[in-house]
Amino acid sequence: MKKVQKKNAGAGERGSAKPNAIVLAGLKLFTQYGYRKTSIDDIANAAQVAKRTVYLHFENKAAVFLAILEYLGDQVRQRCAAAESAGGTAVDRLTGLLDAYFGMAFELFSRSEHMPELQETFSTLARARIGDLNTEYEDRLTRFLRSLQKTGAIGGPPQGLTVEQIVHILVRAAEGAKHDPEVQRDRKALERRLQELAILAIAAMNK
Repeated sequence: MKKVQKKNAGAGERGSAKPNAIVLAGLKLFTQYGYRKTSIDDIANAAQVAKRTVYLHFENKAAVFLAILEYLGDQVRQRCAAAESAGGTAVDRLTGLLDAYFGMAFELFSRSEHMPELQETFSTLARARIGDLNTEYEDRLTRFLRSLQKTGAIGGPPQGLTVEQIVHILVRAAEGAKHDPEVQRDRKALERRLQELAILAIAAMNK
């Protein structure tokens, strides 16, 4: 996580700072109240640190927001690694990989009344970074399917499609599932939908 420190901060101040607590407090407040209505004072109070401690690590509120994006990216990577190494069938593991990204986002933001504003803020502050994270995620799914191919667990993609195209379709379908009236605010329904998508993808590449 990138820290933006003030040059004149003393060693004692640096040692007592709590950047992780600040990031988690920011995530909670932005979700509950939106980006615009959340202040640095609010974040400091929620993180139980002094306002100057926030500025010791983060240049401004936008920097806290970007640090949250980095934190969420790290969480997705950890969840993906766990899904890849888990036991179970190819469908189980692919479902876990889909849930690592879409399930986490659902848990964090599905009940927030401020999602339109947060999406606008993500787009304004970090459009390129989000694009990089999405590309990284699709590349990971592609490597996973190719690893299944290599071990003989599945065959190749149907004629006329590449593995990359299957992954792209899979990700777009999973993204769309979040907006399905039958899925919204229902975590179990999302899990079932992601499993259905994984079944389709694996079936399409089965021998």
